[in-house]
Amino acid sequence: MTQSKPQFRTVDIALPAPFEGWAATMKAEGVSARILIELQSNDSARAMKALSSLIVKHNFLDDAGAPAPDVLDAPMDALTSTVQAWSNAVAALPPR
Repeated sequence: MTQSKPQFRTVDIALPAPFEGWAATMKAEGVSARILIELQSNDSARAMKALSSLIVKHNFLDDAGAPAPDVLDAPMDALTSTVQAWSNAVAALPPR
Protein backbone atom coordinates (compact mmCIF):
# COMPACT_ATOMS: atom_id res chain seq x y z
CA MET A 1 0.00 0.00 0.00
CA THR A 2 1.35 3.39 -0.99
CA GLN A 3 1.34 6.19 1.52
CA SER A 4 0.37 9.69 0.54
CA LYS A 5 0.90 12.95 2.34
CA PRO A 6 -2.38 14.48 3.53
CA GLN A 7 -3.32 17.96 2.37
CA PHE A 8 -3.06 19.99 5.56
CA ARG A 9 -4.94 23.26 5.98
CA THR A 10 -3.37 26.64 6.67
CA VAL A 11 -4.83 29.78 8.23
CA ASP A 12 -4.33 33.39 7.22
CA ILE A 13 -3.89 35.73 10.16
CA ALA A 14 -3.85 39.52 10.35
CA LEU A 15 -2.23 41.32 13.25
CA PRO A 16 -4.00 43.98 15.32
CA ALA A 17 -2.74 47.51 16.07
CA PRO A 18 -0.04 48.67 15.99
CA PHE A 19 0.75 46.12 13.27
CA GLU A 20 -2.12 46.86 10.87
CA GLY A 21 -1.47 45.38 7.45
CA TRP A 22 0.88 42.71 8.77
CA ALA A 23 -0.28 39.22 7.83
CA ALA A 24 0.92 35.65 7.71
CA THR A 25 -0.13 32.28 6.38
CA MET A 26 0.49 29.60 8.95
CA LYS A 27 0.19 25.84 9.26
CA ALA A 28 -3.06 24.84 10.95
CA GLU A 29 -2.74 21.07 10.67
CA GLY A 30 0.06 18.58 10.42
CA VAL A 31 1.97 20.32 13.21
CA SER A 32 4.32 17.87 14.89
CA ALA A 33 4.19 17.16 18.60
CA ARG A 34 7.77 18.44 18.81
CA ILE A 35 6.68 21.89 17.61
CA LEU A 36 3.81 22.03 20.11
CA ILE A 37 6.15 21.00 22.93
CA GLU A 38 8.62 23.71 21.91
CA LEU A 39 5.86 26.35 21.80
CA GLN A 40 4.91 25.46 25.37
CA SER A 41 8.48 25.12 26.65
CA ASN A 42 8.64 28.46 28.53
CA ASP A 43 11.95 28.99 26.74
CA SER A 44 11.55 32.04 24.51
CA ALA A 45 14.28 31.06 22.05
CA ARG A 46 12.87 27.56 21.56
CA ALA A 47 9.29 28.83 21.31
CA MET A 48 10.18 31.50 18.73
CA LYS A 49 12.09 28.98 16.61
CA ALA A 50 9.05 26.70 16.74
CA LEU A 51 6.79 29.61 15.80
CA SER A 52 8.94 30.39 12.77
CA SER A 53 8.47 26.82 11.52
CA LEU A 54 4.68 27.32 11.51
CA ILE A 55 4.82 30.40 9.28
CA VAL A 56 4.53 29.57 5.58
CA LYS A 57 4.74 33.20 4.40
CA HIS A 58 4.55 36.66 5.95
CA ASN A 59 4.91 40.36 5.21
CA PHE A 60 6.45 41.36 8.55
CA LEU A 61 8.92 44.20 8.83
CA ASP A 62 12.14 44.43 10.84
CA ASP A 63 12.93 47.25 13.27
CA ALA A 64 14.21 49.40 10.40
CA GLY A 65 10.91 49.08 8.51
CA ALA A 66 12.33 46.80 5.81
CA PRO A 67 10.82 43.41 4.92
CA ALA A 68 12.03 40.93 7.53
CA PRO A 69 13.98 38.18 5.75
CA ASP A 70 13.25 35.90 8.71
CA VAL A 71 10.16 36.18 10.86
CA LEU A 72 12.43 36.23 13.90
CA ASP A 73 13.69 39.64 12.75
CA ALA A 74 10.22 41.12 13.41
CA PRO A 75 9.45 42.84 16.74
CA MET A 76 8.70 40.51 19.65
CA ASP A 77 5.29 42.18 20.17
CA ALA A 78 4.34 41.23 16.61
CA LEU A 79 5.38 37.63 17.21
CA THR A 80 3.36 37.46 20.43
CA SER A 81 0.32 38.74 18.51
CA THR A 82 1.05 36.17 15.81
CA VAL A 83 0.88 33.28 18.30
CA GLN A 84 -2.41 34.58 19.70
CA ALA A 85 -3.95 35.10 16.25
CA TRP A 86 -2.80 31.65 15.10
CA SER A 87 -4.25 29.97 18.17
CA ASN A 88 -7.60 31.72 17.70
CA ALA A 89 -7.71 30.95 13.96
CA VAL A 90 -6.92 27.26 14.44
CA ALA A 91 -9.53 26.95 17.19
CA ALA A 92 -12.14 28.51 14.88
CA LEU A 93 -11.56 26.04 12.03
CA PRO A 94 -14.51 23.79 11.33
CA PRO A 95 -13.89 20.08 11.67
CA ARG A 96 -13.11 18.22 8.47
